[in-house]
Amino acid sequence: MFYDIKKNNHGLKYNPFKSCIIPRPIAWITTVSNEEIDNCAPYSFFNGVASEPPMIMFANNGPSPSKKGPKDTFSNIKNNKEFVVNIATYESKEKMNRTCFPLESNKSEIDFASLQTKASKLIKPKSLKISPINMECILHKIVDLPVLKNGEYNGIIIGEVIGISIDDDYIRDDRVDIKKLKPLARLGYMDYSVIDNIFEMNRPTNK
Repeated sequence: MFYDIKKNNHGLKYNPFKSCIIPRPIAWITTVSNEEIDNCAPYSFFNGVASEPPMIMFANNGPSPSKKGPKDTFSNIKNNKEFVVNIATYESKEKMNRTCFPLESNKSEIDFASLQTKASKLIKPKSLKISPINMECILHKIVDLPVLKNGEYNGIIIGEVIGISIDDDYIRDDRVDIKKLKPLARLGYMDYSVIDNIFEMNRPTNK
């Protein structure tokens, strides 16, 4: 099957695009507003893009700033330049899903999902206790992306990771114990997966 994106002529009931980029890690992002309201939301268009210094990106899709939006996460990062990427796990899947609920901007998803937090080490937004890994980030750049419909906004938020907290219970033999961590991944549609089947392959050498 081939389909033209502009014509959207795939002939399927559901658009397959998001099921072609899988699995996607989930950035469970915490921010704080100018009014001191804690915000929390998951984003699956997320990944690491550099290691020295460590840089991450995630994409914000939704209403444009001139309409109803943008999302609180985007507004808070744009205003305050700080955020935490908390890694979602199989254990936290229900609470992660609950933070997808479209609350009013003066309401906290952290309270709504009954999440416990802890103070971050270097920045103001709080970290989630339920997440074994918390990456404290400062904003590097926001990149505007094209949109197909009026009143929408697409953008990439690029952040520099300045500090990482890793629960010691998830470190084994000087490595992050991925099998114990069971990070959650987003597939297409409403489908998710958990990383629990791991194998190792060494890179080829010329020796």
